[in-house]
Amino acid sequence: MSKSKIVKSSIFVMILVILGKFLGIARDSLMLAKFGATREADIYVWALGVIYLFTSIGYGLSTTIIPFITEMNSENELKERKVFVNNVLTVSMIFTLAITILGIIFSDQIVYYFANSFTVNRELSILTSKILRIMFLSVLFLTLQGVLAGTLQGHQHFIAPTAMAAVANLVYIIYLVFFVDSFGVIGFAIATVIAFMSQYLINVPKFMSLGYKYRFTIDLKDEKLRKLLVLMIPIIISTSSIQLNLFVNKSFATSLYEGATAILECANKLTMMTYEVFAVVVSMIIYPILASHISERNNKKFKEALNKGIAIILLIMIPATIGIIVLREPLISLIYERGKFTNENVKLAANALLLYSPAMIAYGVRDVLSRGFYSIKDTKTPMINSLIGIVLNYLFSFILYKRMGVEGLTLSASLSAIITAIILNRALSKRFEGLGMSSIIVDTIKILISSVLMGILVLFSSTYLKGIFTVARLSDAIIILASTLIGITSYAAFCYLLRIQVFVDFLNHFKGKAKSS
Repeated sequence: MSKSKIVKSSIFVMILVILGKFLGIARDSLMLAKFGATREADIYVWALGVIYLFTSIGYGLSTTIIPFITEMNSENELKERKVFVNNVLTVSMIFTLAITILGIIFSDQIVYYFANSFTVNRELSILTSKILRIMFLSVLFLTLQGVLAGTLQGHQHFIAPTAMAAVANLVYIIYLVFFVDSFGVIGFAIATVIAFMSQYLINVPKFMSLGYKYRFTIDLKDEKLRKLLVLMIPIIISTSSIQLNLFVNKSFATSLYEGATAILECANKLTMMTYEVFAVVVSMIIYPILASHISERNNKKFKEALNKGIAIILLIMIPATIGIIVLREPLISLIYERGKFTNENVKLAANALLLYSPAMIAYGVRDVLSRGFYSIKDTKTPMINSLIGIVLNYLFSFILYKRMGVEGLTLSASLSAIITAIILNRALSKRFEGLGMSSIIVDTIKILISSVLMGILVLFSSTYLKGIFTVARLSDAIIILASTLIGITSYAAFCYLLRIQVFVDFLNHFKGKAKSS
């Protein structure tokens, strides 16, 4: 792919990612407006959490199949590549069909053991099991979309895989606008299956245009298939940790007050959106750089790149966290307060978000550290770290949820994320006999000072603006827009005055680009 095509493709991909996020916000806003923080919303959110546990299988397939596709690019290997893809499709379909059937058969037992409070009322229990049975059909499409998306990316086609989120969110929005009043939460479960199916279907035209045509092929002795499955397992466990932790928290939340699961999901959506927009992008960019330094056996440059990646995460995520903490109530109010989602629900979600926000920073740092391990072909250590995080989150949740409610669950997520990030950092540091992080510590202190000063200015400006405007919706929009601009400007000024190295490097790079043009 030429440089100009890479730039054009990257821009279009970025637009699709942003579009998907905005449509996701619209979907969540409509869902809470229609269902509110009610038992129906709790049931749907919990059932969707069960399905999301299996998304890591699709992600694992799409991630691990890429190098196999790129390796089989010669003319002699074209036929072999098609046979291999068909083999992966067949095996994954059989596996997910088995999961789907078992999930449908044992849905009552899943509800009983993981959402026991829904079984107290018979009608509620029947409704939960019915929704879960319907939504288990979505699992069929998770592996299919993973194989197709990974294959397309292996051919350097990124548009269709990136458009999956936007297409699925459009399905949700259409249902919530036009059909929810007639078919309710059962219809929404069916719409969810259609949304997952649409994510698979959008990849099919480009997949077929590349010469692929599905034929039933199964060869469990194939060396490439076995290698792919071995590589997949640690990645699935590592990437599923966030979803597993969230599922644990949702299961605890079902035994709290009505709407607790929906409140938890509201806080989670805002936290994960910020994390995915910034931290995931940084870790994706840093991965090939780290891998190239390892292949060159240049540990010094590896450490420098790793430290820079972590510094960038901290530079972005610390002020973003403080900004969200300060503006959490008007932000949630603007996005979600309509229909059945009341001002009281906004306050509950804001309290939950307060203790959830620090997890963003830990998730971002952990992602960069995990890429450090992946670059030295160590997938086992991040996997063990993820398992430790799941155990810690469960223990913290068990201790705190009765004392603190939803806030205890969000605090548990943050604590487990911070501890596992520290453990992973120590493990990588031991592997390289130190990572030379003294400069990061100095920069982190400066970033914290800049972020706190920014937070104080944002707090004063938002309080002042709230006293001027009386129309709630207009007030929230103006407060967020004006306070964000004040926050970005003041934070940049503080970073410059304190000479934060990673910020200064960025400015110098930008000035160099401007001069060269």
